[in-house]
Amino acid sequence: MESRLGKLAVEALFPRFCIVCKREGALTCRHCFETWTPVPQQASCAFCGTPGSPRTCASCREETYLDGLSFFAPYGNASVRELLGAWKYNGDRSAEATLETWLRRASTRMEPPAFAFYSTSVPLHKSRRRERGFDQAETLSSWVGEIFGIPHETFLIRKRKTSPQARTSHDERRVGEMDGAFAVLPGVDVPAYVLLCDDVFTSGATMDAAARALKEAGAKTVWGFVIARG
Repeated sequence: MESRLGKLAVEALFPRFCIVCKREGALTCRHCFETWTPVPQQASCAFCGTPGSPRTCASCREETYLDGLSFFAPYGNASVRELLGAWKYNGDRSAEATLETWLRRASTRMEPPAFAFYSTSVPLHKSRRRERGFDQAETLSSWVGEIFGIPHETFLIRKRKTSPQARTSHDERRVGEMDGAFAVLPGVDVPAYVLLCDDVFTSGATMDAAARALKEAGAKTVWGFVIARG
């Protein structure tokens, strides 16, 4: 009873508003939870933006390891960005039900190539995971496994703590700067096809470094899967 009364008091003092329609009551109102989806973006190379295909273009393939990218919405979408911020930085786990529902609704346009993928995640550093109490990319990877009916496994560890790329200015980000930040877990056999999940793709430096570690351990194709692409 006390916890319920305390929750009501907090809600009265700090009312919540739907991130999409701004209606008071919840992080996402029932209508937006059940119906909202972003306008699909044109397929393009995740690194340089060359339109036509979600695969990494021939030019970028010369310097990168990620083979392509599926994403739900652009990071510039205010609703998605606010929902991710509430989840990651404010620890609002109520965002999870909304994100999973939205991803399931959009799954047909986000399907990776038809290979026998294993779903895995770009891991947080152990210190940041302790701070947050959860790893959002790992949670995403488990959803993706269920959505596409593929195995969900852990293949990587993050060896060194780095600054969040989504909070780093564009001019300061470079593909290749994160190389060496990840390693394959000892004793793990990396499969040929890996679907690599993370919440946000900005410059691609983080995901590409993780893809490099997987390919150097035997992966043939590493395809990215994110909620938002910068």
